[in-house]
Amino acid sequence: MDSRLRALLMCTMMIASVMAGCLGGDDDSDPDPVDPVMGCTDSTANNYDSTATEDDGSCTYDPVDPVEVMGCMDSTATNYNAEATTDDGSCTYPATHESVMAGYADGTHTYEEAWAALADVRECKEMGSNNPCEIVEMTFGDAATLDPHDAYDSASGDVIENVYDTLYRYEGDGNGNSIIVPRLATGHTISDDMLTYTFTLRDDVYFSNGDKMTAEDVVYSWTRVNEYASPESHVSWITEQNFDTDGLTYIDENSFSVTLFQPYSGFISTIAYTVGAVVNMDLCEANRIVDDGGTPDNASDDTDDWCHAWMDEAPLGAGTGAYIVDTWAREDRQILTPNWMHWDSGNYNINMVTTLTNVDESTTRLLAFQDGEADFGSINIEDLPNFCYIDDNGNGMFDAGEDDALDDKPNVMSKDGYICKYSESFTVALAAMNLMPNDGNEDPIINWDSDGDGTDDANVMASSAVRTAIAYALDYDTHRRVTYDNSLAPLYGPIPAGFLFAETQYEVFMYDLTYAEGLLEDAGFVRQYDCAELANNNTVVVPEADRDGSECRLPSILRIMANEGNDYRIAMAAQISQSLGSIGVATSGDAKPWAEYLDMYYTRTFEIRFSGWAPDYLDPDNYWTPFAASHDAGGDAYGTQYHNDALDALLVEARSETDDTARSNLYQQAFDLWTDDPNMLLIGQYNGIGVHHDDYCPAPAKSIGSRHYFDVDKLPMSADGLVGSC
Repeated sequence: MDSRLRALLMCTMMIASVMAGCLGGDDDSDPDPVDPVMGCTDSTANNYDSTATEDDGSCTYDPVDPVEVMGCMDSTATNYNAEATTDDGSCTYPATHESVMAGYADGTHTYEEAWAALADVRECKEMGSNNPCEIVEMTFGDAATLDPHDAYDSASGDVIENVYDTLYRYEGDGNGNSIIVPRLATGHTISDDMLTYTFTLRDDVYFSNGDKMTAEDVVYSWTRVNEYASPESHVSWITEQNFDTDGLTYIDENSFSVTLFQPYSGFISTIAYTVGAVVNMDLCEANRIVDDGGTPDNASDDTDDWCHAWMDEAPLGAGTGAYIVDTWAREDRQILTPNWMHWDSGNYNINMVTTLTNVDESTTRLLAFQDGEADFGSINIEDLPNFCYIDDNGNGMFDAGEDDALDDKPNVMSKDGYICKYSESFTVALAAMNLMPNDGNEDPIINWDSDGDGTDDANVMASSAVRTAIAYALDYDTHRRVTYDNSLAPLYGPIPAGFLFAETQYEVFMYDLTYAEGLLEDAGFVRQYDCAELANNNTVVVPEADRDGSECRLPSILRIMANEGNDYRIAMAAQISQSLGSIGVATSGDAKPWAEYLDMYYTRTFEIRFSGWAPDYLDPDNYWTPFAASHDAGGDAYGTQYHNDALDALLVEARSETDDTARSNLYQQAFDLWTDDPNMLLIGQYNGIGVHHDDYCPAPAKSIGSRHYFDVDKLPMSADGLVGSC
């Protein structure tokens, strides 16, 4: 055999041997596999099978009594126990206004406990560098009183609207208008004859001292304003024109009725004003003072204060409003803090409101506002370009020169850090003329022979010719354009533009000194009094032969009032004083501190008083009656002591007239009468720009009423800027 063939055969045999060894061969084969035994493999089970190799889920057991776990099973509770099988009644919940007040109502909480719990739940707690839980305001006028049934100035009203509630109140509708919404009332019905109003009240309202409010408190409050009215109240004419105390009827704890003298469609709007505020009957009666040993049952008007001395500073428990007066240092500051028991269930965004009431210097107010020391301040019109501008080129950016004028007010824009808004309001600028001024000693000044019988029987201000001449001595147009920097629209009669029946008025009075002088001459007021002597309170007549045209016409100096801090009124007072002097009418006066200004108003120691008017309620009657009706007809809010019987009759009739055409005709007749016998200088209707910091979140703007701080929010400031948005 070939050697190569033998070698190949040997290699093949060796490979085959190796492969056979790897496969194991027939002698090394495994036994057949064993099938698993299925059964219960748990030795604790009743049917445990020791032979089972695989559990088939068939195990059975003896029943075991469950273990009961007691606890709170309500997942909304603070102590919820997910393992509990039985609720043991131990659930506790986060405190809320509703839960605390429910506990107070059923006696679970004392007043002190409820007050503390509510403070913990409701207070504003988020603090930032700008004190978002506090607001500071600077004004130039202090409140006259905090008695809601006496106060009739805006500074008082700003506080009263936050301390007291009314059955209804004004709120903004989101478009700058006011709407009337329920507060203490849940609703009312009106009888078919439109005379009797029946009110239902909330049953969850408490005064700030914890006393529950009922219908008895409302009836008492409305009785109080009418009974206290004579002679003290300055605001009672609003209710007196519609009802007397005999018209009030208590029904039950949550309802009462009032019957009016005549139908009046604006009645609900009248009681939305602070005159309709509800006070605590029990506390008022406990603090009522009757002089001369009398009792409330037999007291006369001049001896019964109807708890005015107590109510004057709005003590704890007097009202049901969202705030209480913590501090009132007259002519310095007011501090309001929350009434934690206020019935509105929302939490407070503002814990403290501080109003600095005697900041007469406009520069001080401006700097405090700019520096953030004050959130609000009475900012002069000429200072608004510091915060606002008109985007003249429409590029949405503040460019050089665009802060120089704000003539195009509807297109106002805001500079960084501020919010500027244009608004048209129903607030008007005016001057009231007093027909029967007194000398400061409660003695009327009698210096005019009105009937020509040779005996003085009246004051020269009672002469319609004198008042009409004064009406032609004011430079209306210049004040609207210059003094107020185009922020006053013309106002020709009591009713402002935007009100029903404003079309019944037209321009009558304008600046015309020649015509004014002619009126005085025609009425017999020729130059005859020594002006220098008048300054010394003497009425020396210059002999006719010695008169040279430099004498005064009237036998007294007309006192013209404006108040410190209001540069616009001061400017108007100076202008009319100069104009009257040029036609022989001597005047005096300087800007008075607010307290003195109000005192002169209340004591009628003025002839001409520059002032303003924001409506109490949205009806034309709220201009005509307070401006031109006599006290007998429910008017004379400005103390002019004006009385025109024919005009009174027209205004009383218009108040009750429900037909618009007939009512319009009555106001047209009233206007014609009034322009022949004026008692007011109606200067203009305010439309302008308001400004506030951009961290301030107001409630929707409204055309009437003060701001309610409960509805206000203030964004906190962090290092990165404002937190959140309005």
